[in-house]
Amino acid sequence: MTGRKKGGLLLILALGLYLLLSGSSSDLLPWARDISQVKLMRTMALDVGEEDQVQVTLSGGLQRQDQDSSDALPLLLSRQGLTVFGSVQALQTESDGYVEMGHLSDCVIGEALAGKGIEGLADFLERDFSMRLGTRLFLLAGDTGENALRMTSSKTTALTDRLEAISQNRTYGGKDWPFTVRTYLADTEDNGVSLLPVLELADNPDYDPEGQGEQPEKEIHLTGLACLTDQKLTGTLTGEESRGASLLSGWDQLDRFQVELPNGTVAGVRLVLCQCRWEPEFDEKGLLIAVTARLEVQGELNELTGWVDLTDTAVLEALEQGFLGQVAGLARAALDRSQEDGTDFLHIRRQLVFQCPAHSAQLMAHWEDWFPTVELRATAEGRVERSYDVDLPMREGA
Repeated sequence: MTGRKKGGLLLILALGLYLLLSGSSSDLLPWARDISQVKLMRTMALDVGEEDQVQVTLSGGLQRQDQDSSDALPLLLSRQGLTVFGSVQALQTESDGYVEMGHLSDCVIGEALAGKGIEGLADFLERDFSMRLGTRLFLLAGDTGENALRMTSSKTTALTDRLEAISQNRTYGGKDWPFTVRTYLADTEDNGVSLLPVLELADNPDYDPEGQGEQPEKEIHLTGLACLTDQKLTGTLTGEESRGASLLSGWDQLDRFQVELPNGTVAGVRLVLCQCRWEPEFDEKGLLIAVTARLEVQGELNELTGWVDLTDTAVLEALEQGFLGQVAGLARAALDRSQEDGTDFLHIRRQLVFQCPAHSAQLMAHWEDWFPTVELRATAEGRVERSYDVDLPMREGA
């Protein structure tokens, strides 16, 4: 190729690139936006709207004003539509800037909408390019997500801040919050069943109506877990069942127990480690007859209400057996509830397939028939250590 032809080819390529970037195909590129006009949303609430529409409420974080003015309440926007997507698009007309959800960290679903089903939410979250799969999911019991956003916001706090604290505290900073869009979609795809954490609103004792918005009217607390089957709310677990499900799934590393010793002294023990291994048992015909959840736990002694001799083997045995018995009891409560409801919300089949690949074909083919009658067991093994020296078990020294 001659030099003239090469030069002509380069000019054609340069012209094509210029046209691509200059606006002829501008829809292929993101729109440039002034950052001062972008409104970053941090929390989304979903509820049942009028005439069975979907109501979407969005909230930003705390708004810091100029030094000469006071802080303002978090931005709150709400619209209704036939779909989650339609409601979100309608919200663009409610703000003086572009509503951006690429930093959305939490989604709170009202109980009424969860009872109807949240298929639309799952579809929107999975398809919309601005949504993050790491967004945390919550279910609000007995109220609407919109009320949660409005009543827990003040000039000093936003709902996002509280939900961030809940997620960090319950996992003790050691693990990621497990209830995200990603895990919800994976669990639903596995067997149609998923668990979501349940929130409840409570009166804020520090609320002052004349306090210029410094304190929110309501507090929000984590109370347990709820079960969704085929993306519809089907039941709420009790406190014991929720704790057991968390232990079996390795979610909660911040549980606490109170163990009464033979002389009446009560010991406060904190859970610091919990790992679960599932073991199937088959008969001679290859039928699954039992599944055992073996929990390996470690506790830390935090308080004694009276005096006991911690060098006494009998005292140590009573302390550890009491702690392990309570752990196993919570696990059995969750297993019993799962089997009573006929919903494998613990995803035992998936765990068995991962941990026992030699039986994966049998489990995948027959689990639906086996699950209602298989015996589900839970055992706990471990020890309790000194709180002031977690590396030295109590039975190794005075």
